[in-house]
Amino acid sequence: MSKTAKEAKANKALTKKRASGFDIMYRAVTAVLAIAVFPVTYFMNLIYYALDWTNVIKLMDNIKNIVGSESLLEGIKNLLMPSSAETAEQATEITYGYISIAKLDDFKSLINMTSSGENINLREMIFNNAQLRPVVISLALFALVLVLALVILIVSVFKNKPKLIAALSGAGTVLGIISNVIFVTRFANPLVNGKITLGSVIGSDSMILQMLGKVAEIRYDNAFFTVLFIMIAIFIWSLSVMIVNSGDKTEKALNAAKKAERKAKKAQKQAKRAEKKAKKATEALKEEKKKEEKDNQKDELKD
Repeated sequence: MSKTAKEAKANKALTKKRASGFDIMYRAVTAVLAIAVFPVTYFMNLIYYALDWTNVIKLMDNIKNIVGSESLLEGIKNLLMPSSAETAEQATEITYGYISIAKLDDFKSLINMTSSGENINLREMIFNNAQLRPVVISLALFALVLVLALVILIVSVFKNKPKLIAALSGAGTVLGIISNVIFVTRFANPLVNGKITLGSVIGSDSMILQMLGKVAEIRYDNAFFTVLFIMIAIFIWSLSVMIVNSGDKTEKALNAAKKAERKAKKAQKQAKRAEKKAKKATEALKEEKKKEEKDNQKDELKD
C-alpha cells in the first residue's frame, strides 16, 4: 500500500473518531420525528366533514306546524341526528364530525344509519365507486408519504445521511401537497358545490340522504397536516445539518480523506497495469534475445 493510501486511511479513522455529538443528536431527533408519523396518522382525525341539515330542519318544522306534535318532532330528530353518535356533534343546522383510522367502525355505523339500515361494505364503496377515485388516489399518495417516513426512520437509525433524508422528506412533502390538491379540487369542492351528490358517493338513494341535501364542508384534518408538518420539519432539520456540516473541519477532513483514498486506489491500479505491461515487455525482450541467440548458433554451425 502506498504512503498516500495509508495517510488517507489514517485520516479517515481519525475523523470517524471525532464524529460529533451533534450528528448523533441529528439522527435521534430525525428518528423520533419519523416514528411520530404513525401514531399521529392512526389516532388523530384524518378527515373533517360538515353536513347541511337545513332541509331536514325545515321538514320537521313543517310537520310540527301541520301535526302540532312535539313527540313526533323529537322522534324524527332522534332518527336523523341521534345524540349517541360518537363521530358527529350537532350544531344549529350543521352536523360536523371526524373520520379517523382508530374510529373507522364508528364512521361505518354512521354511514349504515344514513343508508336506511343498509350494511354498506366500505371497501367496495371506496374502490368500486368512480366518484371516489380521486379520494383513492389522494389516500394512495398519503400512504406513500408514510412509506417514506418509514424509510427515513430506518436510514436515521443506521446511517448518518442528511442529504438522503432531506431528499426523502422533500419528496414526502411534495407528495402530501399533491395529495391534498387532488382531494380538494377533484372531490371536496365538487361535493360541496353539488356536482357530486352524497348519495352517489355512498352508493345509496335512501330518503334520509335525499333530505340531507348536501355536504357543507369536507377536508383533510389534523392527522394529515401534522404528518405534512413533520416531513417539512425533517427536511428543514436535515438541510440545517447539511449547512452546518459544510463548514465543519471534521467533515471536510473526512471528505478529503475519502478523496485521497480514491486517488491512491486509482494510482495503485495504474501502477499494477504499468507493472504488468513492463513484465510483458521484459518477457518479449527475453524471447527476442533467445531467438537471436538461436539464429547466431545456427549461423555459426553453417560456417
